[in-house]
Amino acid sequence: MSAELNAHHWVVLPPLPNRSHWISRLRDAAERADYVLHDWDESQDLNAGARMMLLTISADEARRRQPDDSRIAFILDALDITLPDQMDQTERHHAIQAASRSFAASTTLPHERVFGPDRLASGAVRLFPDFEVAPPGASPAPSGAMAKALQVYTRGEAVWSGSLLTWNTPATHAEGRSTLDLTGRPRIVVYGPYLEMPTGRWKAVFTLSVDAYACRYLFRADWGGIEDYVSQEFRPGRPGVFEIEMVYDWTTQGACEFRLLVMEGVFHGEISMSDLTVSRVD
Repeated sequence: MSAELNAHHWVVLPPLPNRSHWISRLRDAAERADYVLHDWDESQDLNAGARMMLLTISADEARRRQPDDSRIAFILDALDITLPDQMDQTERHHAIQAASRSFAASTTLPHERVFGPDRLASGAVRLFPDFEVAPPGASPAPSGAMAKALQVYTRGEAVWSGSLLTWNTPATHAEGRSTLDLTGRPRIVVYGPYLEMPTGRWKAVFTLSVDAYACRYLFRADWGGIEDYVSQEFRPGRPGVFEIEMVYDWTTQGACEFRLLVMEGVFHGEISMSDLTVSRVD
């Protein structure tokens, strides 16, 4: 079976909002090129007499079965994650991590084997020497906070809105900042978003505005994996806007977590945190 699979092209199509439209386009293109598009995730029973093009949601599965990267094409178009409103926070975090895992896996392939929004914007693309496909018809590109955050996979940098994070104290989100009353016990103020990060060094930068009361208290910012991360403790000491920058090295692909904690009980004070800017460090 292994040698047989090595003879086939693989198309990796993660859980995109327009995935069903892509499958229709791929099936039509396969028929024109005398291929049979076969969904490997649904069935591993292959027609030995047909020229098969194998479709999967998993880049890891494609690479396990096909050692030649030139025979793998990863389509990374219209990235977004849509979550039901009724999900609790734990379910939401797990869903975000699971959905983004396949996006992060695109970085394990050579750049030329990944067909992202920029390459697809010009129309039909040649995935393999004998196989060309046109993207689905024009539709509004996802433009919400999650879609912008997922640009980390296609551009190596992105802005992560505070609205994607989980706040233990309700915050008001407006114009790239999240503002809240800090009054309360020592606690994690905000955390998340649990997107899966590709291997490499990634930098998170944000600004924190503190008033004349909140500036007196000790804060800690964490950035990295869920169990292993880097931290900075700081006590502003005066009102104003302060920039915090942290770098963490993901030696293996894994979920990320940003946290901001207040380490002391707060009797009065207000803070305003900017959106996170996340970028790969060369």
